[in-house]
Amino acid sequence: MRRLLVPSLVLALTACEGRLVIEGPEGPSVPRVMLDAGDGPPTMPPPPPPSGGDAGTPPPGDDAGTPPPPPPPPGCTLPAQGECQGDTARWCEGDTIREETCTGDRRCELDDGLGRHACVEPAPPPPPPPTACAGPEEAEVIRLANEARGASRPTLVCDDDMARAARLHSQDMCDQDYFSHTGLDGRSPFDRMRDQGVSYRTAGENIAMGQRTPSAVHTAWMNSPGHRRNIMNDAYGRIGVGYVNCGGRPYWTQVFAD
Repeated sequence: MRRLLVPSLVLALTACEGRLVIEGPEGPSVPRVMLDAGDGPPTMPPPPPPSGGDAGTPPPGDDAGTPPPPPPPPGCTLPAQGECQGDTARWCEGDTIREETCTGDRRCELDDGLGRHACVEPAPPPPPPPTACAGPEEAEVIRLANEARGASRPTLVCDDDMARAARLHSQDMCDQDYFSHTGLDGRSPFDRMRDQGVSYRTAGENIAMGQRTPSAVHTAWMNSPGHRRNIMNDAYGRIGVGYVNCGGRPYWTQVFAD
C-alpha cells in the first residue's frame, strides 16, 4: 500500500497600517491665557522710546501656560514582528496592539509560521541517539512500542541479531520491489531470524511500506488488530526494527521474540 502525503503551507502576514489617534477623557487640551484685570483704573501704555535711543526692556507678554505634549506618532509602534514582555506576546493588528499571555508549557517566542512573536508550544524532544542496534528512526519505533505497552508489560529490548534480520528484509523488499512477509526466495520471518542466529520459542513480525515517519508507521500498526497484537504481546521481550528509505518510499520491518 502506497501513501502520498501532500504538505500544507500556512502563510500568515501581519502589517501595521493607518494612523492611531488618542484623545484624552476630556478632549483635546486647549491653552488658556490668564489676564489680571486688577481693581484700579486702566493703565495707559508707556510712550514710545525716543528715536535712536535705548528702547529698554519690552514689557513681558501674557503667560500662555505650558504647551501640551506632542501627539503620539501615527500607527502601531511595536516592531513588525511584535515582541515578548515576559510571558506575554504583543503584536500589531492594524493600529491596535494585541496581547496574549502564555499559559501552561507555552512560552513567548518568534513563531516562524505566523511571522511574529506568539505563545508557542515547546518543541518535541529529539529522537533518541542512534545505537549499534538501532538508528534514529528505528530507535523511535522501539520507544513508541514500549510507550504503548506501558509499565504493566515487559520492556522490549533491542536485539542486534533481530535488528539485522529486520533490516535485511526491508532492504530486500526495496531492492526487489515487493511487499510480503515471505521473501521471493521463499523464506519466512522465522527462517530469516534463525539465519541470523536468533533463538526463540515465540516470535512475530510486522511490516509496512510508505509511512515516512516512525509515528506514522506506529499509528498504522496500532490501528490494525494483528499488528497491534504483536506490539502488545506480553510474551515478547526482544525487538528488532529495520528501516530503509528506498528513495523516499520507506520500508519498515519489526520483529519480536521472547
